[in-house]
Amino acid sequence: MKKMHFHKLILSLFLFVIFLQVYSQKKPLNYTFELNTGISTKSTLPFWMSANKFGAVPTSNHISLYSSIFSDFKHSNSIVDFSYKASFTGYAANKNHLLINELYGSLRYKKWLLDIGIKHGQVLWEGLSSSNGNIVMSTNARSFPGYNLQLVHYIKLPFAKKWLAVKGNYADYLLNDKRVVENARLHHKSIYFRSTLNAKVELITGVNHYVQWGGTSYVRGKLPAGFSNYIKVVTGQSGGSDALQTEKNNALGNHIGSYLLQLNYSGTKLNWSFYYSHLFEDRSGRELTNWRDGLYGIFIDFKKPTSLLTHFLGEFTYTKHMSGSTGFSGRDNYFNNSIYGSGWTYFGNTIGSPYFTPQPIDEAGRTHGVIVGDNRFIAYNIGMQGYFLKLHYKALFSHTTYIGWFGNEYENKPTQFSGIVTLTIPKSINFPIAVSVGIAFDTGTYRPVTFGGFLKLSKSGGF
Repeated sequence: MKKMHFHKLILSLFLFVIFLQVYSQKKPLNYTFELNTGISTKSTLPFWMSANKFGAVPTSNHISLYSSIFSDFKHSNSIVDFSYKASFTGYAANKNHLLINELYGSLRYKKWLLDIGIKHGQVLWEGLSSSNGNIVMSTNARSFPGYNLQLVHYIKLPFAKKWLAVKGNYADYLLNDKRVVENARLHHKSIYFRSTLNAKVELITGVNHYVQWGGTSYVRGKLPAGFSNYIKVVTGQSGGSDALQTEKNNALGNHIGSYLLQLNYSGTKLNWSFYYSHLFEDRSGRELTNWRDGLYGIFIDFKKPTSLLTHFLGEFTYTKHMSGSTGFSGRDNYFNNSIYGSGWTYFGNTIGSPYFTPQPIDEAGRTHGVIVGDNRFIAYNIGMQGYFLKLHYKALFSHTTYIGWFGNEYENKPTQFSGIVTLTIPKSINFPIAVSVGIAFDTGTYRPVTFGGFLKLSKSGGF
């Protein structure tokens, strides 16, 4: 898809949103406006002030305006329903910018959902997770334009209705930022199984599979595209005669994925979940040679919605192993690729866990993957939220140690301790608007020692 085609897609979606609103006068039209400022003691903001913001917050001091119009699904048992949203952020910073956050239309039919456009994924674990519970797909980067067909809810399998259910998705997107391979495509599919062990415990297992393919490399020229190569990408086959030698020897495209193992407990006094998100990029990872690597987390809902501590999360992220130090099956070099040189980044941000640090953007505006050696790290994360004097707070603290590359590990391994605390005054407490204030910090030897804060004023309503 050429850039002009992408612009036509955006225009078509905008007209689609207008059509939906005219067609459905009974559906309310909602709006949100947010004025946000961020400042710090250094030229860059503290880590958690810009990470996991869907790429909408710059890393420098700024003032920004976010606006959105949207209509949600009806809360009914209707067989067919739809929703839509258009949201934008403009900010004044080191470089002024206006970006599209979301622009989509969604059609729901029974338990199926089709999204077309640019739509954020669901935020899990109350937004306390360092990587939204999935080490390869966080909320750190902007969302991709494309389509996504998915099951909204688990459906019971006919041969095991009492204890086994399944859901999944099938999607294709365009990577339309400035990349080593311009206009590369991204294919995504997933499948999850939910097993009911007893009245209080359930087990969820699943797999996500992503592939970058097609596009034009400024180094290697046009890469294999077309329907026949798409089938090879989807099924994980090796490339044909039009592919590069490495893609003839291996699978066509840049493959990445994750396994999920999650155990949920529902009790009378609290709910808790344990989850393990394991990443893989090749056969050794798929076969769990690097089983040590991944995101480990526990989330607790204390079922006291107005208490001092309503939710708690603890996470441990480990990427040091990489299938071992041998060159043939090991040294997986997570989130980088020799052909798709921008790796697992989008518009300069890492798509997966934000602990993976992207390389600086070059003069042409391209990102060349993540920093080799800094993709081997050990990280801890604690998140919590609750209410203090009827004010909602959220706190997040993390500590990361970067290891360095095999055979050249850092002698004095850089560390980073980062935190953020946010306090929100809801408009229900004699305020016409919602007010959020926060403080954040970075300390350690990896990033500059920085202190900062933000103020956000927001107003929501409907027509």
